[in-house]
Amino acid sequence: MWKFLYLIIFLNSLVVGHAERPSVIIVGAGASGIAAATKLLENSFTNLTILEAEDRIGGRINTVKFGQNVVDLGAEYCAGTKGNIAFDLAKDYDVLEPARLTLEDNIYYSDGTKLDTSLSHDLSDLIFEIYQKKYKGNVTEGKSTGDAFRERYNSVILPKYQNDKKKATILEEGLRFSEGFVSLLDGTPSWSEASANSDFVAQNEDLVWKGVGYKTIIDILMKSYPDPKKKLDIDDKIHLNKKVQRIIWDTDETVTVVTADNSTYTADYVIFTPSAGVLKKDKDTLFDPKLPSLKENAIINIGYGSVIKFVINFSTKWWHNDDKLFAFFWSHDDLNSIDFSDGPSKDGVSWVAQILELITVPHNSNAWSGWITGDLLSEIEKLSDETMKMGIKYVVNKFLGKTHNVTEITEIVKSTWTINPNFLGVISYVKRGTYKRGESIQEKLAEPVTNAAGKPKLLFAGEATHSTHYGSVHGAIETGHREAQRIIELHSKAKQ
Repeated sequence: MWKFLYLIIFLNSLVVGHAERPSVIIVGAGASGIAAATKLLENSFTNLTILEAEDRIGGRINTVKFGQNVVDLGAEYCAGTKGNIAFDLAKDYDVLEPARLTLEDNIYYSDGTKLDTSLSHDLSDLIFEIYQKKYKGNVTEGKSTGDAFRERYNSVILPKYQNDKKKATILEEGLRFSEGFVSLLDGTPSWSEASANSDFVAQNEDLVWKGVGYKTIIDILMKSYPDPKKKLDIDDKIHLNKKVQRIIWDTDETVTVVTADNSTYTADYVIFTPSAGVLKKDKDTLFDPKLPSLKENAIINIGYGSVIKFVINFSTKWWHNDDKLFAFFWSHDDLNSIDFSDGPSKDGVSWVAQILELITVPHNSNAWSGWITGDLLSEIEKLSDETMKMGIKYVVNKFLGKTHNVTEITEIVKSTWTINPNFLGVISYVKRGTYKRGESIQEKLAEPVTNAAGKPKLLFAGEATHSTHYGSVHGAIETGHREAQRIIELHSKAKQ
């Protein structure tokens, strides 16, 4: 009997010990939300609720079936091998390979010729120098990436070709081309939006997923890859189609979350992971009471933009085996004489001029992906598939029709990040005029909000809260781990 009683006491102590661990609501099941959840689960914090507004997990990782394999409509490249937790998690599974894509030697002029090799290299080198914030010039705080590019362009590249009339004329047209690619890398509608200075740490080598898609990193985090039998007990904690409408955070002990279907959830902590776009749009109605002014200012001052990615299939192969990338450089004359009238335009120039490039999709024959930037994204995302296919085919024929027998586009899928209310864009950046050395807007955005008793209750994660790896999946994962660790440490201190 005493043995039985001691067993009951022992079991009760386990239950009590488990119950002492705090409850956590995670808003968003993207990379940061899943990273936070899995770290908590691995540390025996099992009282978790993950609320996801979409009908899928992954957030801005969106791997979909297309053609003969899968493609990524969101995050695609694993950026580098150093200081990249996504690479560290995946490196032992043989699922990554070098992208081996370069802009130089693959820039095509709108008259159907390839851009001169030296011009191509100079433009490409400067574009990536500006993106990586390695600019060595007189740009000071407050200037944009466009300012930085033009200064280097005017002082280094233009003088190099000033005695070659043909190349000098092409270079006069090169700013528009360059702005498209700088804006693509920064995720901005214009290169006048992003700061030339930031704490961003860029990588020199991009890796791609070997036919399995970026969703693999979500599976690795959940331990379902490579062995599904070892998956963490997470599925029953994820609630899809649960758009959060209200977070009541300034109470004595708990935080209450209300979703669009009037479901109510209560927990000791909330980790909020949705995009900076959602924060910008909903900050005045989402939080009750409103967030402190310092937090609101951080939300206002963080930059947030978008791009469009599309993937197409051609009926048959028309390109050469060594063709991997086609970048499109419009002349002034051709730009102003585009005769494609379907869809939006700006200043009399069709949206098709904002199609930057086509890139072959590894492990998916006949499939090519492409990128679109600029300030027509919302309207382009609403175009029908047929109009998209016709517009893309128009551009490909314009640039490559003289040297290639371009076949029909049979299938297309595109991203709609800009118009999706659960994202409202795809990537954060540092806005021009907001950067101050030693004062990170991302760190201010990451600071937890404390209740009236001074206890951190509302925590923030997501790529926009990482000062050096913003705009990346590995940054998102790191911030999810950071906030999970914060809760673990708070619980440990409370027990002392």
